[in-house]
Amino acid sequence: MTRIFRYILVHDHGLAPCPANGLVTLATCKPSIRRSAAVGDWVLGFRPGSLERGLLLWGGRVGQVMDHGEYERRHRGRPDALYHERPDGGYDRLDPDYHPSEAEKARDLSGPVLIFDPLVSRHLGGRPLPLPESLMHLAAAGRGHRVNGVVDGDVERLGHWFSSEVVPRGMHQQGASTRARTTRRRC
Repeated sequence: MTRIFRYILVHDHGLAPCPANGLVTLATCKPSIRRSAAVGDWVLGFRPGSLERGLLLWGGRVGQVMDHGEYERRHRGRPDALYHERPDGGYDRLDPDYHPSEAEKARDLSGPVLIFDPLVSRHLGGRPLPLPESLMHLAAAGRGHRVNGVVDGDVERLGHWFSSEVVPRGMHQQGASTRARTTRRRC
């Protein structure tokens, strides 16, 4: 059964999610979603503190799930490929300023990397898009993530809406997504 994960995206610094080179990934932060989501599931990030509910900042359907070592080897140089796997199975942080504590590193590594299907994934670059009325019940509200409240037909309606001309194609970034810009940021 396909699930739809929704949450409030408090900070969008270009790493969680990371919309770089035409690909949206979630490699850090949101460990509960990363541990639970499977290929085919949806993840939606909504604008916080808005008087208008249901303003989508990014979303997509999970296309691949992989561990951090494989992700760093396959996608070396992406802004969120932050952990290099050692031969002993441990991990080295490639950017010592990003999530510098051991607790933050452990949280990042507690879930795999989600790679979103580029055909139905969008990062709207800080220009939120309201959900259509037929999907407004999916809008996130409050802290944490939600997977409840999905009704029959939501997955199909969401996929159709993402594929429509209403949702802009491509990855619309808010400025440069570099490690230097995101150091010492928290999720």
